[in-house]
Amino acid sequence: MDNLTNKEPGIEDSTVQDSANKEQKKKESRPVIGAKAQTILEFLRACSPYEADSIRVMVGYGTGQGDIDTIEATDMLAVNRFLNHGLTRESGTSSEAVMRHRQERVQRLMEAVKGFVDIGQLCRISVALMKISSDFKAVEEARQHLQSQPSTNGGKN
Repeated sequence: MDNLTNKEPGIEDSTVQDSANKEQKKKESRPVIGAKAQTILEFLRACSPYEADSIRVMVGYGTGQGDIDTIEATDMLAVNRFLNHGLTRESGTSSEAVMRHRQERVQRLMEAVKGFVDIGQLCRISVALMKISSDFKAVEEARQHLQSQPSTNGGKN
C-alpha cells in the first residue's frame, strides 16, 4: 500500500486549520487603527517638535478659566520650548533677535490653534502668547542657551 494514501484522516487538515486559527488570532490581537486614531496620528506626524504640546496647552488655556500665572510650569516649559525651537547663535544673539524669532513662532502657533477655538478664545490665547513670548526672563534664558547651528555634514569630514 502507498503510505501517502494511507495517512490518518484529518492530520493534514488540522495543520492547515491550526495555521488558519493562528492567523486569525494574530488579526484579533492587533486591531486595525481606527479612522479617528489615524486622523490624530496624521496630525501629530505633521507637527514640528514641541508643537503638539503647545497646541494642547494653549487650547486648554483658551477654553479654560484663569490667567497666565495659572498655567503649570511643565506646560509653560513646553510652550517656551516651541517658541525657542530653531533658535541658533547664527540667528542672532541679541534680545531683539530672540524676541523676533519667538514672535514668528507665536504666529505659527496661533495659526495651528485657531482651528480648535472660537474667536473669543483665540483672543484670550493671543494675549497670553504675547505675555509669554515677551517675558524678559524667558527671553534672556533662551538667549543665554543659544546653540550653534549643527553642521550640514553631521560633524563628519
